[in-house]
Amino acid sequence: MMTLRRRAFHGLAAASLLGTGSAARAQERWPARPISFIVTYAPGGSADLLARALAPGMAEFLGQPVVVENRAGAGGNVGSAILARAAPDGYTIGMGATGSHAINKALFGARLPYDPEASFTPISLIQQQPNLVLLGNAVPARGVAEFVAWAKTQVGVQFGTSGVGSSPHLTGAMIGDAFGIAMEHVPYRSGGEALTALAAGQVPVVIDNIITAAQFALDGRARALAVSSAARSALLPAVPSFAESGAPGFDLVSWQALFGPAGLPAPIATRLGEALRHALRTPTVDRLLREGGAEPIGGTPEALAAFLAAEIPKWARLVRLSGAAIN
Repeated sequence: MMTLRRRAFHGLAAASLLGTGSAARAQERWPARPISFIVTYAPGGSADLLARALAPGMAEFLGQPVVVENRAGAGGNVGSAILARAAPDGYTIGMGATGSHAINKALFGARLPYDPEASFTPISLIQQQPNLVLLGNAVPARGVAEFVAWAKTQVGVQFGTSGVGSSPHLTGAMIGDAFGIAMEHVPYRSGGEALTALAAGQVPVVIDNIITAAQFALDGRARALAVSSAARSALLPAVPSFAESGAPGFDLVSWQALFGPAGLPAPIATRLGEALRHALRTPTVDRLLREGGAEPIGGTPEALAAFLAAEIPKWARLVRLSGAAIN
């Protein structure tokens, strides 16, 4: 009986070692086929264009095609949920963003079909860029101090954005909180629609991502007031930040990052991060980001995990402050 038990034990041990060896060999051969790159927004948008610019450089580094798949819907929730359910084998990765991986946890609450931290393996931050506050040309203010003084004479200052719970909406909530002014949100169907309304004089203030808002300041259709990041943007170097204009610690950025499903082996996550950094260094991607006012990042999985842990409570406070929660 003892001999049979020993044989069974040794057989199980050998099987376990064989399984471990097979998994290790699979990782060594990775990638052996194309990789699916999920973008949680529709084709033609900034996230889609960025993913399609990154894919060739990543494919070159990895030796396999990286195929962009658009899975849009519910503010990034649909595609993110698909990524969360994918096998953690390195063949499905996805682009997370400020909304899907920081804001939506507080915005949707229990209705969110994934956990921004527990459901994913962080790989690397891709880029970050500020929101820009634009004033209509009829607003009698030429700087943050003048704007605040003017705003305090108003019953409420209407500001347009791309929608409820967006990072521009929550940036407006933080401006109101930081400077003690009444900011009244006017949601539009898109940032472009809000900007058109601003230029037509239908709303006095618009907050939008700098990539789309900057041109309105550069061609004189509106005036740039300040950026939401702690530092100024290289795209509009003459425009101050709120942090340097009476609100120390004011630092909100929109960002995108690369994630895999939870349980992705560390060696594969590391190699994907290396592939991303390779792609970020290509002239095409670097130019695309910098011309849009974005800063390429390309950090480590550990850095992204720490960044996310700080971002989620920061945006959750603003969701509560704005009253935007829809759960």
